[in-house]
Amino acid sequence: MTIAMNNNTAKRFNISNKNPNSCGGNKSESLETEYHVASFIAHAMANQMLDVQLAIKELEGAEVHAVSEQGKIVFTIEGSSQAGIGRKIDLLKYHTGLLNLAPVYHQFLSEKQTQKQVRP
Repeated sequence: MTIAMNNNTAKRFNISNKNPNSCGGNKSESLETEYHVASFIAHAMANQMLDVQLAIKELEGAEVHAVSEQGKIVFTIEGSSQAGIGRKIDLLKYHTGLLNLAPVYHQFLSEKQTQKQVRP
C-alpha cells in the first residue's frame, strides 16, 4: 500500500517526505531498532461505531481496548516507528463515522534500552 503524505504531516511527525522510513535525527539513530506504542481515544457516531472499530482493527498493530455506549473507543497502535504510527492515524482520521480522534500517550524504546532492562 502506498501512503501519500503532505508537508503538514511531515512537519508534525518530524519526518522527511523523501524517506518515509525516517524518524528524524541522524542516520545511525534511524537504523536502530525501536518499539513504539501510542494510545488514542476516538469518538465515533453511534450509527457507525462498528465500522470505525473495524477500521481500527484493520490497521496493523492496532488493538481496541474499550468501547462506550456514547461512542468512545480506546485503542493502541504498536509499531517500529513514530512515523509509521502517524501514517496509520492519517488513514483513520478521514473515516466518515469518526467525529474526533485524540492522542493520549506515546512511548518508545530503542533496542539498546530494552537490552539494558533485560540484563540483571
